[in-house]
Amino acid sequence: MDEHEEEVARSRGRSTTEPPHYQVQKVREALAHDHRVGELELQVTIRGGKVMIAGTVPTQEVRDAVTTVVREVLPDAEVLNHTTVGTFPAPEGAERL
Repeated sequence: MDEHEEEVARSRGRSTTEPPHYQVQKVREALAHDHRVGELELQVTIRGGKVMIAGTVPTQEVRDAVTTVVREVLPDAEVLNHTTVGTFPAPEGAERL
């Protein structure tokens, strides 16, 4: 990466030498705090410029938002969204309190 590319990366709030575990934490925090996703239990792995996300989300819209949020945090990374949309059984009968 030349000096100009490094300056552009810094101006976008990204470090050019940031360790992968810092990037993983940034992605996890973004997925947990972004109103489009709000998921705490997703697994995030970064290897060789690829960000892999796994876990279960409640809807297809949230699944799509996962990819969007990761691209906003790490725009140069390839995103592999391996999340699945969960099916949750309907409650049986009335709940007693």
